[in-house]
Amino acid sequence: MGRNTASFSVSPIAIGTHLGEMNREDSLRYQEAIMYAFNKGINMVDTALNYRGMRSERDIGFCLMKAIVEDATLRREEVAISTKAGIIPGDIDAGLVQKDYLQEVLLQREIIHPDEINNFRYYRHVLSPNYYDFAIGESRKHLNLETIDIYYVHNPEYSLMALGEREFYRQLQSVFEKLEENVLQRHIRDYGIATWDGLIGSPNADGYLSLEKIMACAREAGGEGHHFSFIQLPFNQGRVEANHVQNQSVKGKWLTAIEAARELGLHVTVSSPLQAGAVLDKKRALSAILQTDGILAAMVGMKRREHVKENASVILG
Repeated sequence: MGRNTASFSVSPIAIGTHLGEMNREDSLRYQEAIMYAFNKGINMVDTALNYRGMRSERDIGFCLMKAIVEDATLRREEVAISTKAGIIPGDIDAGLVQKDYLQEVLLQREIIHPDEINNFRYYRHVLSPNYYDFAIGESRKHLNLETIDIYYVHNPEYSLMALGEREFYRQLQSVFEKLEENVLQRHIRDYGIATWDGLIGSPNADGYLSLEKIMACAREAGGEGHHFSFIQLPFNQGRVEANHVQNQSVKGKWLTAIEAARELGLHVTVSSPLQAGAVLDKKRALSAILQTDGILAAMVGMKRREHVKENASVILG
């Protein structure tokens, strides 16, 4: 059942933790679902610092502490955790919405400076290396982990649209340099980018991300032994571009995003495989995605035990 990377083996289905309310009720549901998933062999969990006002990371951390330390039913090396940063979060437990967290934590403590905030629609995004140092520390604390397995720059296309292409790739390289430092410190194992439209849109569209240029940033940051190893993108019945539109140029040849990732030696994880529950035949849709060449794992939102049971049947039979 497991699918291998250079660092770990993962189940083809991962628990996604984006959706849900920022309350104790949904936290208890997520905790039950995650513990049940571990028992069923689903060993990958995907989250982000900003998901549910930081509650999603804290819920995962609770489960990891219980399963690994208290119950001793899981070994650390048997689970893979991915998280993300880039979008300014709020902290529900501290009573701070996004704008207050930005002012009272990030700006007052000079973790970032005002000119490092890139605004896109209602999002505030940053590519400050210092911010990623801080965010990794916060995520490690929430998750109860010394080392995070995969660390994504979250929706970097938001900063691209604010900065322009030249400045964006310059700053992205600086972020990658900081992430390489965190690999050496064993704070993270590998890193990547988690995107929405950036990797699957037209090369002429605002916010288009070139995988070849991003890989060049990684090589500049970490040499040929860099740790830029993962991309995350949407792929479902309604958004098929990742496997059908040849929008990524690699060595002069146009490829789909999934083909380009394979050519560049990157692993692909899929977000929104069931379109936030909108897909009618979920089992068939998920099975089709998991059988697509080049997909490492699909991040499926599962905040209830019954969701885990239903989706696990795709890989367990």
